Amino acid sequence: MSAPAGRRVRYLALTWVLALALAACNNDQTAPSVSLVGVWDFVGFTDGGVAAVTTGTWTFAIDSSVIVDGTVTFPGEPTDSLDVAGTYLQNGNTVQLIIGTGSGDWTITSNGDQIVLTEIEPAPANTVTLRRR
Repeated sequence: MSAPAGRRVRYLALTWVLALALAACNNDQTAPSVSLVGVWDFVGFTDGGVAAVTTGTWTFAIDSSVIVDGTVTFPGEPTDSLDVAGTYLQNGNTVQLIIGTGSGDWTITSNGDQIVLTEIEPAPANTVTLRRR
């Protein structure tokens, strides 16, 4: 004898909800929503909430190296050249940038072909805005 139609519908609905819940639990939370690998135009930088005019590129290589080549100009200050190299470790939507003996942890948010790296520190946190080439 089969179950009444109402019970079968509830059973199927419950099975469907559980399958979705299990799929969400098995989602790899360390997988990046955006891969940093590639060349990015350096389109924005803020330091302590003060915005700078920027030029140049950030290049993230598959071997975890990063190269920054460009300039940063804060209001009323001379232009600073950037020519730095280091490494990065991306884990999901966070990245650790290591330049020389210093390092910093940043969150990654994306909007189409543009990302914003926000340093994990008390507000106002530094930000870097990059646009994929």
